[in-house]
Amino acid sequence: MLPGILFALAIAALVVAVLWGLMRKRRQVPTAMLAGSDSANTVAQWTEGETTRLLSSAELPGLYLLRPRFLTKAEGVVYLLLKAAFPRHDIFAKVRLSDVLQVKIGPQGMERLRAFRKIANQHIGFVVCDKDSTIVAIVDSREPEQVTNPRDQKLEVIKQRCLQAAQVKYVCVYPPQLPRYRELREQVLGPAADLV
Repeated sequence: MLPGILFALAIAALVVAVLWGLMRKRRQVPTAMLAGSDSANTVAQWTEGETTRLLSSAELPGLYLLRPRFLTKAEGVVYLLLKAAFPRHDIFAKVRLSDVLQVKIGPQGMERLRAFRKIANQHIGFVVCDKDSTIVAIVDSREPEQVTNPRDQKLEVIKQRCLQAAQVKYVCVYPPQLPRYRELREQVLGPAADLV
């Protein structure tokens, strides 16, 4: 009978040890959660440190230079054409496509992000707006070497499809063959362009 009692005590001690180990692990979970909040603080500190590093590198003299021209010569010619064709409109140059278009309400999550990424890094040459800042048309000027580049051709197709989906007037002008300003007005404003 003594061996049976010893066996029962050994089993009881084993059960107590297992329960004690489980209880100890459960007590350590909140401290692990606290460590998780410390990791959030660590991320915030890293971000703050990264911002400080970026700020300190921006102060180096001679690191940045002012561009000699805001618009290229060809873009300048197209800008002057647009100013002559639309004297009562505002003309904005070098605008991101995502400043003009937005992703419609509906797609969520990754689908919305994919739709936004299509337009996020694309640029358009000029935006023609009326005095109320309503977008009337988007005008791009293309250099001849940009048209032959296959990557630029694909980006141009994506841009055109996005603008077509948004139902905005899109005109592409090639600086060696500029239209007359009356023709440009008619393309953008329609046949009643002379009345406006």
